[in-house]
Amino acid sequence: MRSFPTPRYAAASLGAALLVAFSAVSAGQDTARASVSEPPVAGAAGITRYPINAFVHEPVLSGLSVSPNGRYLAGISLPAMNAVPQVTIWSADDLSKPPLRFDLVATNGSRWKPQFVNWLNDERLLASGGQTLDANFGGRMIKTFNSNTFVYELNSLDDPGRNRLREPFENLYSGRTPIRGVGIARRLPNDTSRVILSIRNADGGTDLHDFNLKDYSNRRVYRGIPGESLSTDWDGEARLRSTSMTVDGDAGLSFRVRVKGTDEWKQMPRLVAKAREGAEPIGVSKDPDIVYVRDNTGREYSAIREYRLSTGTMSEPIFAHPRYDASGIIFGHGARAGELLGFRYEGLYQGTDYWLDEDLARLQASLDKTFPGKQVLMRIGEGLSSADGRRFIVVVRGSNDPGSYYLYDLGKGLLPLGTIRPLLEPTQLAETRFVTYKARDGLVIPAYLTVPKGGAKPHPTVILPHGGPWARDDMSFDPWVQFLANRGYAVLQPQYRGSLGWGQKLWRAGDREWGQKMQDDKDDGAAWLVQQGLADKDRLAMYGFSYGGYAAMAAIVRPNPPYQCAIAGAGLAELRTFDKVTFGSRFGRDFQNPTVAGLSPLDEVQKASIPIMIFHGDRDQTVPIEQSEKYHNALKGAGKDTQYVEIKDYGHGPSLSPVQQAKVLEILETYLANDCGPGGL
Repeated sequence: MRSFPTPRYAAASLGAALLVAFSAVSAGQDTARASVSEPPVAGAAGITRYPINAFVHEPVLSGLSVSPNGRYLAGISLPAMNAVPQVTIWSADDLSKPPLRFDLVATNGSRWKPQFVNWLNDERLLASGGQTLDANFGGRMIKTFNSNTFVYELNSLDDPGRNRLREPFENLYSGRTPIRGVGIARRLPNDTSRVILSIRNADGGTDLHDFNLKDYSNRRVYRGIPGESLSTDWDGEARLRSTSMTVDGDAGLSFRVRVKGTDEWKQMPRLVAKAREGAEPIGVSKDPDIVYVRDNTGREYSAIREYRLSTGTMSEPIFAHPRYDASGIIFGHGARAGELLGFRYEGLYQGTDYWLDEDLARLQASLDKTFPGKQVLMRIGEGLSSADGRRFIVVVRGSNDPGSYYLYDLGKGLLPLGTIRPLLEPTQLAETRFVTYKARDGLVIPAYLTVPKGGAKPHPTVILPHGGPWARDDMSFDPWVQFLANRGYAVLQPQYRGSLGWGQKLWRAGDREWGQKMQDDKDDGAAWLVQQGLADKDRLAMYGFSYGGYAAMAAIVRPNPPYQCAIAGAGLAELRTFDKVTFGSRFGRDFQNPTVAGLSPLDEVQKASIPIMIFHGDRDQTVPIEQSEKYHNALKGAGKDTQYVEIKDYGHGPSLSPVQQAKVLEILETYLANDCGPGGL
């Protein structure tokens, strides 16, 4: 195995050059963007109070990866703080060289905001961009988002005139049906002139195409069926299929694995929806007889096992964590393609790595020591690092640190590239810590607690439940949490019953408890903070988005709410609407729908006893905007204290501009300060 030197810093001009560029904020921008340049001000106890857009501006750097030959870096960056993001290519050999930047502009002049870029080979990149889309579906105008895919031909950084953007991808595609999306299924290590692309066809199936990067000819090598998920092996052959199925009246997922070198597909153990446990394939080994599966059958936490195709048998767990779900596997690539390097699990930070490779384990330990209290992610794998493993991206982040990028070079050590949000100083932001408390029925509830820097206890406090509800929070930087803490609020993120990733007991305890025991867990978290002397019992609020928005809607109609107000973003006001969504598929009807029951806030508006702010994006295609409109109008008709804001061009969280993200923070700041109970929170 190769030996990695102890991490060390070496001068790299990329980060310095970016920071210099950001100091020159151009004038004449619209006011929402121009506020990025507002200086921070000193708050209570000398703590810096940052302007809103310091938390939500476009990331300075994102999505960085290393070319297979290790010579270049690609990603999305800002040429200046208020500029439009651009696809960017740097020289990994000489970071002092000016980068090559380009926009995604179609031949018809339409501009697409860069959202993804990755290497097809050493001279070609695949990039995608987004736009807003207003389309007529079945006689109804739908406001949503659209994407387009481009191929970029890189000759060198020294002669930009010889580099060019090919668009749209359909112009290079010889398929007979329209496409919905393009992805890189597999690079071929022994033939860099070809790549296997996954193309989502108009029927909802995934086709595999052998794409020639010299003349852009392509040949379909696999035709997907509607609703099927597909993955390949290390030679680019279709090897794993997942489809919905019904057996003896029970819905579930059927998994099939292809016998290497044949057209025979063998059936693996099925996953029955209503059981909510089973073995799910997550990757194929370099050994064609072995498939790796994630399995929670009869277990509190998921484990990784090996399924042997020739015998149809499952191994004992090859990886399991005593407190968290195992979530994935880490493979090598290039010369080590298909080699099992490590595992991934859902710890306090989601996506925590456990390395089997001894050299990588030592390097991880050294990096963790270099950055105490941070999560250090070594981005190793296909499309992320050089094929020889000598260069790869490292991301360092924390609860109070939005993150920084580094290039790890086997010969030079750790080279700083730049920070994601340079206007924020981590030492001026509050740290998040993991806590637990007991609900009223004795169930232990995990939670994340962020206490503001400065200010006297007890603090005004916001209870912030996550969406889902089959989801979870982690310790990563959260703009909402950090913004609220920067404004002097303590923030509790309860991992209430029904949350995923904390074991089956907590997850299943939320069944049919919407607005009931699930809601008790949030209220009990508020009571626990008061008992600890951290929260002021007369200065409590709830804010949530999606399911969290539902929880905020439910909070105001429950008896004796502990809060002075609630803020609901994109909430679901009536559970019967969720029924309609999950009844869209047989799997959904058996998997989640039976667990949804409890309180529908829309039916209880007469019981509302505290004020609420409701907001929703007009491009939300996950929770219908009518849910917020109905709830607001019903509350208003009942004479209750309610406000409503519709955010233009905002989806279910995402948007194509930081203006919409800033609008959410403006709502939080203004409403909590002025309208949350008598005199504000």
